[in-house]
Amino acid sequence: MLRTFNLKPIITTKPIKNTEMSRILSAAVINEPFRQLLLDCPQRAIETGFHDEYFQVNAQELAKIEAIHASNLVDFATKISSF
Repeated sequence: MLRTFNLKPIITTKPIKNTEMSRILSAAVINEPFRQLLLDCPQRAIETGFHDEYFQVNAQELAKIEAIHASNLVDFATKISSF
């Protein structure tokens, strides 16, 4: 008798739906001036971009990002992950 098994991976964390948020956080991790601008003035950081990279966020996402008040990137990332 043959048995079949379900080999789908079990995902225990919520997958990131928006790759732009990942790109924004990645830029903040590797570049201190961008990170500080993101914490101080998120709209300007997103509109300015990072080097030759520009971020595509809609008005609703931008409003949520602007509503985040964080003193460090860990706090910012924690709050942004609840979107």
